[in-house]
Amino acid sequence: MKIAIIGYGNMANALLNGILSSNDNIVSDSIYIFHNKKNDTYSQDKCIFLNSGQACNKKFDIILLCVKPKDIESAINENKNIFEDNQVLVSIIAGITIESIKKTIEKKVSVVRAMPNLCAIFNESITGICSDDSLSSDKKKYIEDIFRTIGHLKEIKEDEMNSFTALFGSGPAYIMYFIEALIDSEEFSSISKEDKSLLILHLLSSTSKMLFITEDIKELRSKVTSKGGTTEAAIKTLEENNFPKILKKAISNARRKSLEISK
Repeated sequence: MKIAIIGYGNMANALLNGILSSNDNIVSDSIYIFHNKKNDTYSQDKCIFLNSGQACNKKFDIILLCVKPKDIESAINENKNIFEDNQVLVSIIAGITIESIKKTIEKKVSVVRAMPNLCAIFNESITGICSDDSLSSDKKKYIEDIFRTIGHLKEIKEDEMNSFTALFGSGPAYIMYFIEALIDSEEFSSISKEDKSLLILHLLSSTSKMLFITEDIKELRSKVTSKGGTTEAAIKTLEENNFPKILKKAISNARRKSLEISK
C-alpha cells in the first residue's frame, strides 16, 4: 500500500514511527508526508517530506489526515492533486464526520475515522476506530494494523466517536491534571518537589498494576479505606464536593465541544 500523511504534528509523528518500527512490514514503499512547517527540514528513512501543496505525481492508496480541525479544509484544498477515486482516507481529526470529509474531498473514497491519544508517542495509545460501509475487509485490516503499531485498538460506532474523544482522546490530560493537583498538595521539608513528583508517579504506576488484576475497582478501594481512617476522611471530602459529578460534567463538556466542531 502506498501511503501519504497530511500534517506532521505529534500524533502524525507517533503514527509514522509506529509504522516504521513495526515488525509486520506494513510498508514496502516510501511514505510521503505533506506539512506546512516551511522553516523545518526533516529526514527519515523510507520517508519523503514535501511542503503542503507541493506538486506530486505519486498515486496513493491511503491518505492519513493528521491536521487540526480548523485546518482540514485548507489542508485538503492545498493538496487536492493527490486525492483520487477509490482511495481510503484515514482521519484522526476530532469532531469531523465521515460525511463531512467526503463532501470536502469530492471524490469516491472510503473514509475511516480514528481517535488515538497522546500515549501513542510510547506505543500505548487507546484508539477508537470506525469506518463507512464502502471499506473493503482487507483495507480495513491493513488500517487497523497501522493503529495497532501505536497501542490498543477498539472498533466503535461513529455516533460514539465524540464520547470516545472526550473520555479516551483527552483522558491523558485529565490524569495529568489530577497528578498536578497531588504534586501541589502537602509540603515536606525533607522531600524536594522533584522527588515528590517522582514518588507520585510511582504511586500511579503501582496502583495501575493492582487495578489490572482486580475484578472490582470499587471493592478494592473499599478494602483500603478503613472505617474512621485517613483515607476515608479524604474520600468523604471528594464525595461531599461532588468530585465524580465534576469529572462527569468536564467529560460531558469535552464531548459537547467535539460535537460543536463537527457542525
